[in-house]
Amino acid sequence: MDKMKVKSFFLGMVFVVIFFVVLPLLLIFLNNFFNLPVYSILYLNVLGFIFFDIGFILVFYFTIIHMETGRATVLPVIDKPKKFIIKGFYKYCRNPMYLADMLIFFGGFLILGHLLLLFYFLISFPIIHMFVVYIEEPELKKIFGKQYIEYTKKIPRWIPRKNTFI
Repeated sequence: MDKMKVKSFFLGMVFVVIFFVVLPLLLIFLNNFFNLPVYSILYLNVLGFIFFDIGFILVFYFTIIHMETGRATVLPVIDKPKKFIIKGFYKYCRNPMYLADMLIFFGGFLILGHLLLLFYFLISFPIIHMFVVYIEEPELKKIFGKQYIEYTKKIPRWIPRKNTFI
């Protein structure tokens, strides 16, 4: 692995640790510090584990797909895509990796029950949406041009439609 790939991989890991470990732990600490509600309902805990596990498996799957294209990280601001991916879930939705992230965040809230984890989930989606719309998609249009523009006309950004197929 060359120096650039090592640097990209390291930056990607830092991102993952911050957003999937550090921030949630900080929010749990703050939730406890301010004595905010913590919910514990067995059925929601079980549902949370299901969401979390599905999200984790999907993120792992999407990471492998991206790594197969020669990227050291799936983050487009760190390691620009080299190949346009339209296989698997990308045939139905342009951003399945982010949806899997949301499953992890929501599952984490359902498992642990800390109120601030719910806010983390609710705030994360609009932030990710703005990132996708204003940073990621313009970059992908520059890199892949007409192919990406045609893809955006056929495939919805977030919620797959019944008749969505490539």
